[in-house]
Amino acid sequence: MRQIVNAHGTKANVVEHLMLANHWEYYIIEAADEDGYAFALVVGDATEMGSVWMPELEPYILHRTDDLSDLLPPPQWGWADEVEEEWAPDAMVCRWPY
Repeated sequence: MRQIVNAHGTKANVVEHLMLANHWEYYIIEAADEDGYAFALVVGDATEMGSVWMPELEPYILHRTDDLSDLLPPPQWGWADEVEEEWAPDAMVCRWPY
């Protein structure tokens, strides 16, 4: 697990990263539940957070890892352990469900 933070101070705990065949990236924030739904920050045509159904993604996964140590953060986000505290001093952690 590694934490991301944006300039507004929102934080999220990333537990896994996926790269799909269309080069969309999925930063999994909450692991899939018993129905296969996970919560993720998705970087594709736009960057947004939402629920994703893992069985739909699995045939298209090119790369999947939970080793986030050498991974770049999503656009407009930074890794919390690499960001100066002044950048997001009042950060709040994003959890699903709200």
